[in-house]
Amino acid sequence: MIPTKKTQKITSICVLFLIALLSTKVAAQTTTVITENPNDSRVITTGVPFILIASDARAAAMGDMGVATSVDTYSQQWNPSKYAFSEAKSGFGISYTPYLSKLVNDIFLGNVTYFNRLNERSAFAVSLKYFSLGEIELRADEFSQELIEKPNELTFDASYSLRL
Repeated sequence: MIPTKKTQKITSICVLFLIALLSTKVAAQTTTVITENPNDSRVITTGVPFILIASDARAAAMGDMGVATSVDTYSQQWNPSKYAFSEAKSGFGISYTPYLSKLVNDIFLGNVTYFNRLNERSAFAVSLKYFSLGEIELRADEFSQELIEKPNELTFDASYSLRL
């Protein structure tokens, strides 16, 4: 097959488009933090970072790897589609993880998960994850009165999986 001028033009446009696409910088999350002191590195720039913390012992022991493992109660965080392949009809799990326990003793992650296989091809699951950040002392400056806050974060997840 001899390339025509039209196919050569389309090929060159595709190559230029591919080069332009690969040479651009793409960021999934960009944040701009405006603080009084731009050199302050204590500012957390991500939203709900506790979601990345493994709440089950198996995934935590394997270095936060839970996607390519067999189905268990805590698959809701890693890959809820595994519930459709479960041999058990249903499952319920509760976990408590003291987080950074060598530094402080009041930060923890709690998780409650339930799944139910409806039939041989489908399942649903729900989970509730609670992260307590402990007590945090807030001050406007070094001379102001301290304010003790107890922040926490919470997620509620629901999933439905269907084996095709």
